[in-house]
Amino acid sequence: MSPAALGTAAGLVLVPGTGAMLAVYPPGRAGLATRIALGFALGYAAVGMSAAVLVIAHVLSHASFLIALAAVTLALWGMALRRGRPGEHLAALREEWARDRVALAAGLVVLVAIAVVRLRSSPLLDFQMFGPWRYWADGLELADAGHVPGQSLQWGALYTPAISKLVLNSFHAGSSYLLGRSPLPAMGALLWVASTGLAAGLWALGRELGLRLLAPLLPLLTLALLNDELRRNLDVYTAENVGRMVAVCGLLVGVRALRDRDGWLEPAVAALLFGTGFATHGVPVVALMIALGWYGVGLLIREWDRGPIVARMAAIALGAPAITVALLLSAGGTIGFQGASGSDRYASFGAGVDPTASLLSGTIEHSPTGHGHWYVGPSGIGTYFLRAVTTLDDPPRILLWLIPVAVLAGTIAIVRWLAVDLGAAAVMAAGLGVSLVGIAFLFSYRYRTQIPGRFGIDREFDYLPLAAVVLVLVALEPAAAWIGRRRAWAPAAVAALVIALPAVAVGATVGPARTGYRTNGERALTILDWVSAHVPCDARILPDRVTLGTFVAATGRVSVVEGMGPYLRPDMLHPVLDQVLAAHRFFQDPAHGFGFLQQQGVNYVIVVKGVRIGSMVGTLESGVDPAAFAGIRFLRPVLKSPDADVYRVRLPIRLGGFRDAAAHPGYRCTHGPVADGS
Repeated sequence: MSPAALGTAAGLVLVPGTGAMLAVYPPGRAGLATRIALGFALGYAAVGMSAAVLVIAHVLSHASFLIALAAVTLALWGMALRRGRPGEHLAALREEWARDRVALAAGLVVLVAIAVVRLRSSPLLDFQMFGPWRYWADGLELADAGHVPGQSLQWGALYTPAISKLVLNSFHAGSSYLLGRSPLPAMGALLWVASTGLAAGLWALGRELGLRLLAPLLPLLTLALLNDELRRNLDVYTAENVGRMVAVCGLLVGVRALRDRDGWLEPAVAALLFGTGFATHGVPVVALMIALGWYGVGLLIREWDRGPIVARMAAIALGAPAITVALLLSAGGTIGFQGASGSDRYASFGAGVDPTASLLSGTIEHSPTGHGHWYVGPSGIGTYFLRAVTTLDDPPRILLWLIPVAVLAGTIAIVRWLAVDLGAAAVMAAGLGVSLVGIAFLFSYRYRTQIPGRFGIDREFDYLPLAAVVLVLVALEPAAAWIGRRRAWAPAAVAALVIALPAVAVGATVGPARTGYRTNGERALTILDWVSAHVPCDARILPDRVTLGTFVAATGRVSVVEGMGPYLRPDMLHPVLDQVLAAHRFFQDPAHGFGFLQQQGVNYVIVVKGVRIGSMVGTLESGVDPAAFAGIRFLRPVLKSPDADVYRVRLPIRLGGFRDAAAHPGYRCTHGPVADGS
């Protein structure tokens, strides 16, 4: 990971974020963990929202971004200094440390351990996932255009750009001015910021839910020890990781707002963070806003003063989507969720055809539902539920009955016998689990396509382990407190043995969960370096890999099988799917594929050999025989290597009507080696 990029990314987020955090919370108003977490989340919100406003105003540029960010940062720090002097903040932190030094020390050890682990992550891991490259490419497009362009060059043609991730894309645009356009150094540094911020957010969330000594176990278990999706996803720079950081911090501020009911600043901040999160990645925001709703229900069960709780719940629930809608409707482009309105939007693809699964596989796939319901049946949903909750590949089936009974009994007992905040946390965890299962049933029953039919299973079930860990820790917290009351040295012993020792072991030994990434990444860089050095800027490439943004982000070249995943845009999905299916036929029978090459204006064909280049798995490369391309009269070999074979299309290609990449934002042709991020 590039030290320069890391320092720049951390400063970009934490300098305005710390000012925003101090402006929101005067001395003594929030604890250390909450302050650290909000430094990350509010910093991202300040940078992303500043850039988004400039995008909406059609004035984003290097100079305007720096001026706006400087003005916002100075304003935030000015408000912070008026709310409290540095000495007052330090005095408040010393008092907190004196009261709770063991728990705070354990939390800091865990946070440092996770931060160290994330430093071991390599940007080369991003070649094993397709999403990161699209996010960065969309940011470069905004950075070049200064606004959301009317049309975007993707899949070798022009389409209306999607703006559902407007804040993230704007954040990337602004970041590229400081970090540079090269994707790997930037994505590596930003992943460290997002993952460390998420770890701090989970620690702070645990403390705000009523945990003390055991609060550091929330990030340690979910992000470092358990084999869950939250941990695995931290290997690569995804929009969801950034969205998780923001949404977790929105949840912890929302918890404070409902619990303390001290004015309306905290509900406003929670709404701002959730609204920012919606325009970053909506999946974690949906899950954690549901969690906040259940936390409110837990408070309503025990509290008599219910009006202020309901009022703040309503303010957050209405304010967050209002912020998102205002941003997206002002920006231009399309939100791109038309397919979510119902399976009938896909009827034009043919009876029983699942175009979303077809795009993923590169061949025509049919829906398992036929004309009925249940993309995944109730029994299958139960299996996925068990795997997510237990993080086991083959959990005993009897747990499908034991877990709900244990959750119900435990939640009732906690609500009845423990403190109000712990009771509300238990209701939150149990309610979140029930809601996520309900979402899985609803989407599977309603939709007949893989996307969004598996939305609950593939996306929202990622948050079931978080709910389970919260419930278990809430149940164990009274035992930890009881041990502390029995012996003065007991809290330190528990913190050392249960938290600090595993954390130190994690920091010393744990690396990325994925294997083989370094060799794959080096081979992928070899291919991209060759493209950057030898392929003309106006060429159109056909690789046997479907990518979302690798070639444009890394080399500024056009791949005719590269672009956003239009799964929920049926009007765009039609031509894109036809193109991918035709490309699949070409690679299966290249000798008879000249017509397709001519139709797409392809100049270079790349046959990749067992390397992921930020590409989808199995879409085009399945069954491709590199030897089948030898001797074809219209393909002239220009590179033979262990990583890829490259062919120049030999016969004249009719180039009229094809878009010049240089005329479109985001395409800046490069000729040197692609930076590896180190």
